[in-house]
Amino acid sequence: MKPPIFIVGPHRSGSTLWHNIIAMCPGLMRLTDPRFLSDKAHKDFRYFLRTSVGDLSCDENVDRMVELCFAKKAIPGLEGVFWRFVRIEVADDPELKGEISRRIKGSDGNLGVIAKTFIEEITRFSGCDRTCVKFPVDVGHIPELLQWFPNCRIIHITRDPRAVAMSKTNDPSGTAIKVLRHPRMAWLIRKLSICSVIAQYRTTARAHRRFRHLANYRLFRYEDLLAEPEKTLKGLCKFIDVEFSEELLHPEKGMHLHQPSSLTGEQKKAFDPSAAVRWQDMISPIDKWLITTLTKRSMKILDYDPDTHPIFRGDQRAERRLCEEVAC
Repeated sequence: MKPPIFIVGPHRSGSTLWHNIIAMCPGLMRLTDPRFLSDKAHKDFRYFLRTSVGDLSCDENVDRMVELCFAKKAIPGLEGVFWRFVRIEVADDPELKGEISRRIKGSDGNLGVIAKTFIEEITRFSGCDRTCVKFPVDVGHIPELLQWFPNCRIIHITRDPRAVAMSKTNDPSGTAIKVLRHPRMAWLIRKLSICSVIAQYRTTARAHRRFRHLANYRLFRYEDLLAEPEKTLKGLCKFIDVEFSEELLHPEKGMHLHQPSSLTGEQKKAFDPSAAVRWQDMISPIDKWLITTLTKRSMKILDYDPDTHPIFRGDQRAERRLCEEVAC
């Protein structure tokens, strides 16, 4: 089994697109976030073990855990897409369940062993020799990943914090739901969402500064992918040790999952450079100033300069707006 690939980074930073592209590589399986680890706001696999399983030193509890994991039910701690096993036919194979139980029973049953066993056996039974997992979203769990999978490749993705903020404040599965439930607090909810993005981006920069010296860690920017896809993907392929193919430049041709844009509602499958700059039409001047001011130092740590980045040089909307104003 080849070392796994993990995509980590903030919500709404393009993880689905990166995941889709990597999944086009031969022999590589894509797995969604299993939430073995999560932040305090979400119930993760640890919560499931505490509330539904119990002591794993008991073989009966191990068997029970495996059965519940493959039950495809919304059990607290197992609500993620991973545990629905969409398009994973081997999930119904009793031999897979038996092998997972056997490996865990022969170990000390710690969370790292459980994560490693599920990921490796699902990949092996599916006929693949490597997997790419969106796990975890929280960059704060990179140390656990390195401990559990010492030879893995960690792809740390980032995106302009102003774009992430506008995406999150319009997220139909997140902020929008909260606004519908509490319409009188809509302004406050959106501002808190922006503050959360700022804090998360600064945390991302600190994580990069901590791990950037590691050979199996690499930072990739969403704007680089859309502005210079070939150059960026060649760097990605070199990092994860796969051969670059022209097909990777056409993600729309693969069988993938596509997350709709929170700003347009459209599901983009191909590279769309405008997706990286669309936030400029949505953000207020005060929000833009606030986010830029509070994340400027973090942008520098992440080697991101929006004033010189090619994705903005190719954006002609500001020039068109100026021409329209002059014409009026």
